[in-house]
Amino acid sequence: MKRPWRLPVVVAVGALFTALALYDVSSAGAPTVITCDNTWTMNFTPALTVASQDKVTAKVSDPNGALRKCTGDAAMTMGDFVAEGIGNSVTCAAGSYENTSSALQRVTWNARDNQLTSTYTWNMSPIGDLLSAQSPLNGGITEGRYKGATWTMAIDPIRSKISLTDCDSPTGLKSISVAGTLVITPAS
Repeated sequence: MKRPWRLPVVVAVGALFTALALYDVSSAGAPTVITCDNTWTMNFTPALTVASQDKVTAKVSDPNGALRKCTGDAAMTMGDFVAEGIGNSVTCAAGSYENTSSALQRVTWNARDNQLTSTYTWNMSPIGDLLSAQSPLNGGITEGRYKGATWTMAIDPIRSKISLTDCDSPTGLKSISVAGTLVITPAS
């Protein structure tokens, strides 16, 4: 049986362009895109429901979020992060969240150099849109490793658990467990 030649060629060209995009050119002084697999659990206080609420705390800690299999920076392959934010006029389907300036938003990198942390800002789409939004989480790095960079997080709906049916229950949606890919784009 003859195999079509187009599919292998398209796959090979796609792999080449992906490799070129992720190739570490830091020795040449050019910015390098960093990618990491990530997993995290966000807890909501009070729990989210279908009724609008103010001052809902969204927190990632205990356990911390995990960044693994990072590429693009030879000195760093993984990290852990914490985040805390607040949402006003939020339900499971509406409202957005942003970091709380008084709370710690920090990544601790497992790096082989002296830049072991990054402080960052973040914004998150409504919970009901997380699995369908193009860039449901994004922000910027304000201090430390990758200062001045921006970041986005794509969510993998297969590996994530966002039980929107809990929103209709008396106890509400207390937490979400998310997995996906973090992309850090250094400032030019």
